[in-house]
Amino acid sequence: IQKNGLFIGKIRFSIVIYTESGMTKDALERAVARLKGGERGQFDVIYDGTYKVVYFVVHAIVGQKEATEDIVQDTYVTALSRIDSYESNNFLAWLTTIAKRIALNSVKKKSREVATDFAENENLFGATDPTDDESAGLIAAAEKLLPPDDFEIVIMCAVAGFKRREVAKIKEMPVSTVTHRYKTSLEK
Repeated sequence: IQKNGLFIGKIRFSIVIYTESGMTKDALERAVARLKGGERGQFDVIYDGTYKVVYFVVHAIVGQKEATEDIVQDTYVTALSRIDSYESNNFLAWLTTIAKRIALNSVKKKSREVATDFAENENLFGATDPTDDESAGLIAAAEKLLPPDDFEIVIMCAVAGFKRREVAKIKEMPVSTVTHRYKTSLEK
């Protein structure tokens, strides 16, 4: 199959690619070695030789131009930050693996999102005004009633929307402790 000057043979995300730029696998590997050696200018060479491939791999998964461009950018940022861990002899496979994982994670994350208009569904989500007297009163009462650590856990989980495992990581506590303190605080 030929698309935009790029010849692609595709079997389940396994890709054989020949680019018009003439960059061979060996040339790409040499550019990667120089980049690892500190020649930051080699990133442009690598980018020019791999961009179309990465773009088409991501676009095949995501299907939207804007999301594809964001994921391609994330792919190169991730690859550049982890370039020292690259030890294979197939940089393009390594790079497209990063791209596929980011793209699949993005699709998975988007499938769990639900678009909601909070103004239209105020009865489901409560008042949208943070200065609401009832909410302020509850928060003030909780602050007086609970120990400072427990109050902080309740605010982080119930008000700020953090997950308990995120709170546990922030507070450097086991998740079970955060869960216990959160539940007992709500019962008070």
